[in-house]
Order: sequence, then C-alpha cells, then structure tokens
Amino acid sequence: MILNEKEVCVYLDIPSIPKKKWDGKTSFQYGVAITELIGGGQSYAVVSFDNEKDLSPRVKKVFELEQFKSIGDIFIVPSYMDADVENMDLDDESKAMAQLLVEEANESISNTEIFNDEPKNEYYFDNIHNDDEAIAFIRSYNKSQSKGKKRKVPKNHESIIVALSVIYNEVQNNGK
Repeated sequence: MILNEKEVCVYLDIPSIPKKKWDGKTSFQYGVAITELIGGGQSYAVVSFDNEKDLSPRVKKVFELEQFKSIGDIFIVPSYMDADVENMDLDDESKAMAQLLVEEANESISNTEIFNDEPKNEYYFDNIHNDDEAIAFIRSYNKSQSKGKKRKVPKNHESIIVALSVIYNEVQNNGK
C-alpha cells in the first residue's frame, strides 16, 4: 500500500492518481511520484521537472514525516488546457468531449481582442533613457502627487522600473 494518496489528490485538486507514466525526458509542471521511504514503505509526493533547468525531477511536496531515499515511478498530471487530446490519459468518450472543449477554447481566444498597452521602452516613458533620468522623473512625479507626504525614491534599477510601471499605470488609468 502506498501512503498519502488522498493528500496528494487534495493538494493537486485531482480525482485520482494519474495513469500516464513519465517518459523521463519531457517537462511537466506537476507529477505524482512514488517515493521509497527509509523505513521500507512507499509514499506519494508531488514533483515537477523542467528539462531546460533540472537534471532530475524536483520534489515540491511530501506528505510523510519519514524521509525518502529514492524516487520510483512518476505519473504526469495532465494540463487541463493541453490541446494534444490524443495523448491525454482519457477514454474515447472523454477524449471526444475534451476535443470539443479545446475547439471551443480556441474559438473563444480567436474572437477575443488583444490589447497591448505595454510600452516598448523599458522605462515606460519615451523621454526616459537611463536610471538617472528615471530618478529625476520619479522625484518630480512624487512631488506633484505627494500632497504634503514625502515619498522615497528607489535606488536600484529593478525598484526604479517597478516605480515607473506604477506611475505609468496611474497615468493610463487617470487618462481614461
């Protein structure tokens, strides 16, 4: 008997342990692994694998207090928006229903207008070209919006970009 089946299913919000075994190569976001425990038993664990970053499956969640010594078989949890219906671990009737859902989703996506309000400039505003100009802009903006409150000006590049994105969104929302 393998321990923690119910816990894994609840954690992953799946009805049962998947049946499709991992091929040992392809990436997956969630999988259910059978782990060999030090005491000799077996337990389920949640794992993931990204073939561009990982050398072996990465354990995301264990449910047993006892340590495990190895990972055995891994069963891949299918992605619900996976458009490759033929490779899904489903019976024929379910595959037909899944294919209808995929077609419906694709039709819905194609009928949706996509808005691209993101600016091309990393600094969000066309008149800003470097961190020094960005800091001066943020200071000026903060002074005009502060109403007596003194706001801090970010110092590192990442924080500057975040502050500019907030200001950009405020300007966009106030302009509409």
